[in-house]
Amino acid sequence: MPYQRVLEFAALSDTGLVRSHNEDAIIVCADYGCAILADGMGGYNAGEVASAMTVQIIADYLCSKMDAIWFPSMGPRPLAMARWMSEAIEMANLNVLYTAQTNPDCAGMGTTVVVACCLQDKLLLGHVGDSRAYRYRDGLLTRLTQDHSVLQEQINAGLISEEDARYSSIKNLITRAVGTMEAVQTELHTHHTEEQDLYLMCSDGLTDMLEHDEILSIIDQHHADLNRCCEVLIDRAKSRGGLDNISAILFRLVSEENKSWLQRTFTR
Repeated sequence: MPYQRVLEFAALSDTGLVRSHNEDAIIVCADYGCAILADGMGGYNAGEVASAMTVQIIADYLCSKMDAIWFPSMGPRPLAMARWMSEAIEMANLNVLYTAQTNPDCAGMGTTVVVACCLQDKLLLGHVGDSRAYRYRDGLLTRLTQDHSVLQEQINAGLISEEDARYSSIKNLITRAVGTMEAVQTELHTHHTEEQDLYLMCSDGLTDMLEHDEILSIIDQHHADLNRCCEVLIDRAKSRGGLDNISAILFRLVSEENKSWLQRTFTR
């Protein structure tokens, strides 16, 4: 066991009601305190190739680095983990780009990604694109990532309100992605964690269908049962139309001696 604190989590990915296949991918490495979610894009089947490659490459890289730590009970330092996370995403970017350039069936593919790694009392988040991470603390839901999208740039510039942005025709036009250019710019932030924190990572198939307050209400009601909470989030998004693939990861930190997590990462 590499760390004294591990993840209690639930993870679920659903094709939705409109798409013919699922281009989202998720991996949770509970023993290492890491979770990864990607939302692929591209031609038929290509998006799921990009997202699956990305989460696997990042997971393998981060786990190999953490396995090599001399004093595993202490865990990696935040600066080291930030470097490894950037390197992992850069590696995924080059692999996805190479595959897109050399395999005609994968031309134009790419993916968003959001990565979370827990370091004792800190959470390191890295993301590219518009897949998101949230924190639920003391009954409040706080968005921890900012979309890399044209619409977010308009919001930041005061050209459109958050409310009006929900109905914009360009809300899924992203400005950064893994596998579309030789260089990828990863946004990294470190957050202090508290004992009762609950974290949500999700693709835009969830946030496009549900408003912030709806997500908060579901978590308020079901946060004690992460698997049930994940299912309700997905089902509610489908009841709103399910226009895209919908993926969600819910996790919280627990001490190693009190761990009782159910490792379920599945697609339906």
